[in-house]
Amino acid sequence: MKNDPEENNSEFLKYLIETGGPELLDYKQFTSIVNNLNIDEIEDFREKIKTILNKNTLIGHAFVKPYGYPGDFNLIYKIYQFDVNEDPRYRNWDIFFQNQPAANAVRNRKNFFIEYCKNLVRRKENAKVLILGSGPASDVYEFLTDYSGGNNINIDLIDFDQSAIDFSMKKNEKFEGQISYNKINALRFNSYKLYDLIWSAGLFDYFKDKHFTFLIRKYINCITEDGEMVISNFSTKNPTKRLMEVLSDWYLNLRTESDLFRIASDANIDKELVSIEKETLGINLFLKIRKT
Repeated sequence: MKNDPEENNSEFLKYLIETGGPELLDYKQFTSIVNNLNIDEIEDFREKIKTILNKNTLIGHAFVKPYGYPGDFNLIYKIYQFDVNEDPRYRNWDIFFQNQPAANAVRNRKNFFIEYCKNLVRRKENAKVLILGSGPASDVYEFLTDYSGGNNINIDLIDFDQSAIDFSMKKNEKFEGQISYNKINALRFNSYKLYDLIWSAGLFDYFKDKHFTFLIRKYINCITEDGEMVISNFSTKNPTKRLMEVLSDWYLNLRTESDLFRIASDANIDKELVSIEKETLGINLFLKIRKT
């Protein structure tokens, strides 16, 4: 048995590539290797696993960024669906990806949205919702498909990616009368409507604080008097952070609850109008801002 840790790690990575990815018992060792890499070791590590850093795996999809950004609509859709490539060369890599806390948190935030919308339409007739960074809009599809009260809502979707718009239009074709689509950056969109809910998940994680603050100030004027803005952001407690960064070159602006309260304060929002919730894993935080 070799005693050189670096050589042992190389052999282990070679074994994973040859056998089609980590089994459950390999997760701890593989994650430990990634978490303990120095910055100057990352490129060499990626070279050793280069055969999976392509669109055949979920890890590789984020890495090669076919739409120009890591968490694109197609990848988020596959996370929602727990999609796995059945090719034995890639299957276990996808299962590993889908079992990570961050992927589970993404699915949890979809469920959070669906439950929020159910509660909204129970108390509000002809509810209006604006979604910033709508991606695949699978959450919208599931809500409108599965909830009988979903015909009591109208939803405007905003996304800068035409491919995401095209995907969501096709996915939600039967709800054409309830959904509108807008290809525009959320920073530039101007609305002349008022909304009962402005929702954003998976967008503000990419913004610096100044843009986050700017958007709160901008969109607080677009909610009804009894409306609410809900913005999700990955927490600094995200245990998948290092795996995302090293494997997929996927970086987010992680924030604490204190960070979110501070940002709301910087946007001149009264602290009495601000609250924070979490999905069940506590990885996705939800900044909730009321108008009054």
